[in-house]
Amino acid sequence: MTESNETASLVGIALRDLARLRAVTTIIAKHGFGSMLMRTPLGKRLYDGKTPDGDAKLATLPPPVRFAKLLAALGPTFIKLGQILSMRKDIFSPEWITALETLQDDAPRLPYDVVKSQVEKALGGEIGELFAFFDEEPLATASIAQTHRARTKEGDEVVVKVQRPGIEATMRSDLDLLYLGAQILEASIDELQLVGLVGVIEEFEKGLIKELNFHQELSNLLEFQRLLEPERKVVVPRPFPELSARTVLTMSFFRGRPLRKLEPKTDFTKKVVEEIVYVALKQVLIDGVFHGDPHGGNLLVGDDGTVCMIDLGMVGRVSQDQRDDIVTLGIAAVANDSTTVARVLLKMGKPTQRVNLNELKSEIERIRSTYLVVENFGAYDSAGFIEEFAKAAGKFRIQMARDLGIMIKSAATIEDIVRTLHPEVDLIGIAKPFFDQIVERRLSPQRILQDMVGEAAGIGSMLRTVPGQIDQLLHDFETGNILVRAVTPEHDEIPRYLHAFGGKVSLAAFASSMTLATALCLPTADGQTLRVTLTVFCLVSATISWLSLLVWHLFGRGKPMRVTPLLRFFRR
Repeated sequence: MTESNETASLVGIALRDLARLRAVTTIIAKHGFGSMLMRTPLGKRLYDGKTPDGDAKLATLPPPVRFAKLLAALGPTFIKLGQILSMRKDIFSPEWITALETLQDDAPRLPYDVVKSQVEKALGGEIGELFAFFDEEPLATASIAQTHRARTKEGDEVVVKVQRPGIEATMRSDLDLLYLGAQILEASIDELQLVGLVGVIEEFEKGLIKELNFHQELSNLLEFQRLLEPERKVVVPRPFPELSARTVLTMSFFRGRPLRKLEPKTDFTKKVVEEIVYVALKQVLIDGVFHGDPHGGNLLVGDDGTVCMIDLGMVGRVSQDQRDDIVTLGIAAVANDSTTVARVLLKMGKPTQRVNLNELKSEIERIRSTYLVVENFGAYDSAGFIEEFAKAAGKFRIQMARDLGIMIKSAATIEDIVRTLHPEVDLIGIAKPFFDQIVERRLSPQRILQDMVGEAAGIGSMLRTVPGQIDQLLHDFETGNILVRAVTPEHDEIPRYLHAFGGKVSLAAFASSMTLATALCLPTADGQTLRVTLTVFCLVSATISWLSLLVWHLFGRGKPMRVTPLLRFFRR
């Protein structure tokens, strides 16, 4: 009985996932993107080759607004995806970024009984035994978690972050659908191959899975606590590991107001902004780890001017080499060295095609002269600079690393805070000590010696292999084994297409023969066991073959497809 119920449950889950796939395509069509849907084989099958009609009211809205509303209608996973996409200025134009930035991470309130059950299940005890007080009213709600005020047995005022039950399973299901959708779109729409949609979804999944694991945020809090300078007025909440789990995070309560509620252009506000700028520069240039979303709601300010950074589920990381590259980039931009800027950009990014360096340098010089040569900070247009910079990266097909995209977004957010609250803050004066420290470290005798030893070791290793390689080359030349291969990308694909075509023809022939065999082997009287067995065998073989052909036709568009998301999708 249990086995049949479990089987039915698995079948039900698979059917719900398929129903979710159909619901997603319906919502896409409703928001006016049916024509794009019809460019995929799946869309053509679902709608019999006819473009579905969209909602008349939504049709009057601009495409970026419709896209943001589409993500909001699809639920929390897609809202999170939209928030991540709003950081990809190298992919989307400003109007799309503006629309995506309107997505709010709101959610209905969880009943207290559900919260209580979730806390007790995660921490393994009664809530009255774990906390001296636990407020039934939520402090804040979001799509992934809900927070509550509480007090520990030792008397510490804390905030308890409780994950919504079932949200991880829902988001994992949506991630599998996103993977499948991204691969179908990349295989069907040429423009999306250049964007690297599957890569975007992969990065999104990594970040989302980390955000769902509250142990990761607890680790981030401990790391930030260790790196912050005690003499500065910037703190993070103190985590309580003994009252935390994968789905529950307990941290100290900070009594303060959101940064956005400060009065602009006061002495108090100036000191607060200076602290924020200082810690942001230190995190990027010295620590190598920084707050991934430092907007006004995630920065609280106490009455004494202390700033508390909250919501550290998303952090960015930059390696030592990347930090050195950032400093080199800044120095080269100020010195108008477009050659160095171009080479550093190519090193920091990932070119997906050949880049004409002269054209890239000309573009860099144009952007620099337009946006960096200004009389004062008030005339500095960071939004325009980032927009043009992202356009240049897209134009030359240079993909930037995810953490660098987060850093650009964070820098723009900090710049907006400065511009809004106190634009007279001396940014150069605050940044100069960090740049001096990095340049001094790079030019120190120890660093130079270390680099020389590393380079010498690399050259020595290369030189040791040269004689053997020359000997092998001469031997191949003498024996006539030198092979010259002409690179013809268009023709190189012909064998694979022929192989795929031959496979389809063979499979179709086999499926047809099994179908005919099924008809011929149908028993004409009772008791013909052998004919019944042959009929079942042929029927199963024919069904599998026809289904394989269908899947091949829908997804086999000459682009390799990962089957892991597909297997996870049906296994659930």
